[in-house]
Order: sequence, then structure tokens, then C-alpha cells
Amino acid sequence: MRRHLVALVVTSASACAQSHASMATGSANMASTSERVATANSSTSSTISATEIRRTTASNVYDAILQLRPAFLATRGMTSVTNAPDQSIVVVVDHRVIGGVAELRNIAVAITKSVRRLTAADVYQLAGISAPAGGIEVVIGR
Repeated sequence: MRRHLVALVVTSASACAQSHASMATGSANMASTSERVATANSSTSSTISATEIRRTTASNVYDAILQLRPAFLATRGMTSVTNAPDQSIVVVVDHRVIGGVAELRNIAVAITKSVRRLTAADVYQLAGISAPAGGIEVVIGR
């Protein structure tokens, strides 16, 4: 019985030592992991900041979105043949719908503070209209 108790204590102590060593290694790698996560999240974020926009080679918001977050412009296609909206994705500036995605070509990068991808519910709440694929909100200013 005493031998089993000693073996149990030795095994437990060994497991604790290995766990402590792996935790120390994990802490050292934590900074690099969090940096990778931050980088990955910036490319999938629903908001594009002015800093990100200015780093592109684009002159208009449409081209900047294509370079930074092309998924912003993706749609599922038509949802209704008989009741199709004018635009599946709308562009919202100052809480007003100014048109479809083509309007983004008319907005200069230099005057854009941020761009945010909106859900269909967000568009309805902001502008009171239906946009099945959501919208893109552009905040203008310096």
C-alpha cells in the first residue's frame, strides 16, 4: 500500500511539473498569438477605419473595400423574382440611403472616416427601408 502511495505522489508531482512547464511556454507564446488574432480580426471586422483606408492604393471607397474587405460586397443573389428591390445592398451616408454599391465609386478615400457593413436589420433601423443583403455605411469627415 505504501509503495502505491509513493508511486501516486511521484506521478502527480511529475504531471504538475510538466503542466507548469507547458503553461510557461504558453505564456511566452501568448503575445504572438494575440497579435495573430488581432490581425485576423481586422480583416474580418465589420468596420474599416480611416487608417486602414488610407493604407490602400485606392482613390474611392469602392476600390478600398475591394482591397480590404471584398466580402462587404457579396450577396446571396435574388431572393424574390416578383418583389426584387432596386438594390440588394444600399449605401448609407449620414443616415440617408444615397443609392446602391455604385455610389461608393463617387466617394473619395481622402474624406472618409470609416466604412461599416450593415445587416438588413441595421439598414431598416437607420433608414426605414428594406435591403435584403444589408448595406454599407460610410462616415464622411476628416
